[in-house]
Amino acid sequence: MEPAANSNRRIVRLGMPMSNRVWRNARIDFGATSFFSLFNVVINQFYVAFAIQQGASNLQVGLLTAAPAVGLLFSPLWATWIERANNPKPFVVIPNAIGRLLLLLPAFFAYPSVYVIVAILFQLLMGIQAPAYAALLSRMYPADLRGRLMGYVRVVMGIIMIPLAYLVGSWSEAFGPSGPLIAASIAGFLSIGIFNTLKLRKQGAGEVSKSKLQSEPGVKASRFSLREQWELVKGNRMLAVFLCATTLSGFGNMLASPLYQIIQVDVLEMSNIQIGYARVAYFTALLLTFWIAGWMIDRIDIKYTLVIGIGAYAVVPLLYGVWEAYPSVLIGNFIQGIGEAIWDIGILSFVLKLAPGKEAKVFGIHLMLFGFRGTIGPLLSTTLSNNLSMSSLLIAASICGWIGTLLFLWGNRDRKRSLPLR
Repeated sequence: MEPAANSNRRIVRLGMPMSNRVWRNARIDFGATSFFSLFNVVINQFYVAFAIQQGASNLQVGLLTAAPAVGLLFSPLWATWIERANNPKPFVVIPNAIGRLLLLLPAFFAYPSVYVIVAILFQLLMGIQAPAYAALLSRMYPADLRGRLMGYVRVVMGIIMIPLAYLVGSWSEAFGPSGPLIAASIAGFLSIGIFNTLKLRKQGAGEVSKSKLQSEPGVKASRFSLREQWELVKGNRMLAVFLCATTLSGFGNMLASPLYQIIQVDVLEMSNIQIGYARVAYFTALLLTFWIAGWMIDRIDIKYTLVIGIGAYAVVPLLYGVWEAYPSVLIGNFIQGIGEAIWDIGILSFVLKLAPGKEAKVFGIHLMLFGFRGTIGPLLSTTLSNNLSMSSLLIAASICGWIGTLLFLWGNRDRKRSLPLR
């Protein structure tokens, strides 16, 4: 363990003054993210395509796309448990370790049903780690450096994922999906092992006293209360507008998401190499946006960054809906990368700045809403696709996105900055 004096000494790295502990965490984050890149490419960019190629039906594609949302329905419950715990790290490390090893199952048993079961189990575990990760970040990095460090780490991930997207596409095209799935599982497990070596900031005196109080006999610990969590929203206009806007725009995105995969594989009959090129466009946008958005978050009002991300989810389904061709897939993937990068670090940064000390609860509400829209959207679109044209469904998804974007702009017009939640 490094001496306290040494860990608190200020150094300059990446153009920013920071302590040795923060710099050590950044290097660990860089290392873990490097291994995670392969897992990320396979699970988020090729997994559904692999399942379709193995014979998955439209309903199964809907279930695969909805899976990330299912576990998040319980995020407020997990968030309360996480806030009562002294250390959020086990809630991040253990579910990730188990979940990433699950990817071995479809590698050896290549049935659509196995793909669906593994996806749901994996995302149930991710529903535990998601609110914990928000609380973990507040102890990893100080608020004034958090946006840039998160952005820089993800820039590294983007640089690595650009060639990986092409390699995974070529590898799976030549030998099938088993090899990439096994490699992704191993890389993901190594990644979370590295991440587990983080050194977190100690709790303040007030936080420690609160934890001790909760652990004393005869003192009733706080229990999960959905009403209590929604009270946080009622008293803050900025948070309420944000949740409404992201719910509408996010619903449009999830309504359209499985249709993108079906169009790419079944309608345009794209090969895995062509899908790989589309993912290169996605990761290129992701890389650039992480770098630019990280800089913006630390320097200007976060509403300007968020509105770009919210609006991106309105543009992509419109593009697919009016132009069913390979170039629209490439452009759509690029714009999707912009949106997802901003939703990743932008929303985390927003919650951490707006709700210090309550980030797990507020982020849990956001994730629960994602759980509802992310479950309903894909199942609705894949069910309706049997009776309605994909173009009409995609345009409807785009309209949801535009309404969310306009609501966010309207709610933030000439407003005074909302105070952090207490």
